[in-house]
Amino acid sequence: MQTKELIIQELQQIPEVELTQILNYIRAVKEKSNSQPTEYKPIWEVADDIIKDIPQEVLETLPLDGAVKHDYYLYQQNLIQE
Repeated sequence: MQTKELIIQELQQIPEVELTQILNYIRAVKEKSNSQPTEYKPIWEVADDIIKDIPQEVLETLPLDGAVKHDYYLYQQNLIQE
């Protein structure tokens, strides 16, 4: 027996009130499958979009390697000896 036939057999045993919920679910699945797939940007394009409005002079004041003083930036403490 095919899946569709099995579903129909099961549906025949379900009360009408619950069938409405199942119908709504089926319609949602159908709508989702008919919709266009979401296009995702590469992470570097997302980063470019985030910083595009920051002036260059502000970007120049940022540390070149934030990992060097990771704890300092997170906890405002100079835990790393220079």
